[in-house]
Amino acid sequence: MKPILILSLLLFSLPTFLLDFKKDKLIILASLSNYGCDFDGDKLGDLAVWDPHKNTLYFQLTSDNKFYVKKFFDSDLNYNPVFADYDGDGKTDFVFYQIDSGQWISYLSSQPGISHKMFLGAVCDHPVPVSLYTPKKYDIAVWRPNAGIWALPIANEQEGSPYSVHYQGGASDSAFAGDYDGDGKSDLGIWRSETGFWHIDKSSTKYDPNQGESVQHGTGWDIIVPNDYDADGKCDLVFWRPEDQTWYFIYSSNQSKNNIKFGDKDDIPSSNDLNGDGTPELVMWNMNKKSWNILDLKTQQTYSYKWEVPDGSLSATSVLEKYE
Repeated sequence: MKPILILSLLLFSLPTFLLDFKKDKLIILASLSNYGCDFDGDKLGDLAVWDPHKNTLYFQLTSDNKFYVKKFFDSDLNYNPVFADYDGDGKTDFVFYQIDSGQWISYLSSQPGISHKMFLGAVCDHPVPVSLYTPKKYDIAVWRPNAGIWALPIANEQEGSPYSVHYQGGASDSAFAGDYDGDGKSDLGIWRSETGFWHIDKSSTKYDPNQGESVQHGTGWDIIVPNDYDADGKCDLVFWRPEDQTWYFIYSSNQSKNNIKFGDKDDIPSSNDLNGDGTPELVMWNMNKKSWNILDLKTQQTYSYKWEVPDGSLSATSVLEKYE
């Protein structure tokens, strides 16, 4: 991978997706909930929704079971939550990406009261955090669909750009990063809806595309929801199909398949280990009903919760989305 100047990441301006609240059809392309959502660090996932109209987060902590409302920005600009553990302290950090400017604003749990701002990306880019050097500690990264490139952090870079590029994918793809080979580092992947193929460049082969893996799984308007659903330390290839409200699994350990029907057609799918058993639950947020529906994969029990939040509130996991 060769270096690239950060400034060059700001030169492209053709959008592949925009948040346009004048249009009312939301299309979710990917739900990247494999980063977890544990704001208090008790190893139990927390539920949260984001009001993009008011830049306000509504969340409930499992440590005290209290409900919190936190407004982050007094601005008409749209910020997307890109929550993950960026400082490695075991707590999910409040990190946001401003899609029009490529600005990242970070509030790290290890540095209360301090915000960090930087620019990486442009209006067409997708924010996708990666863990390339320290397991479970994530760094800011973006994927540019129009050019088919990742902007990735370089460890301990002293001179020049702190980012390098990796070529993968194209304009019609959805990107994700997860530990597919079980070495503790993020592997880079794209899912191509036109063909249903997942293409994965693995850290264990130094992201050599000639040694990558391709798996056909899904098609059309399926929503990818990769995560480690069998707790074997490897990210599984999973999507949810709104048409039949079914989750489709391919487990990375042995390539076995499984289907689970769960959710309503208008739900936003995600996953989160809410009970601390090491296996993420299937978590559905319905923005119209303002309700959560949760399936525990181990016990097969379901749970439902209704929240009083503003209209249009989205699940606060990292999602790739567009409006039509």
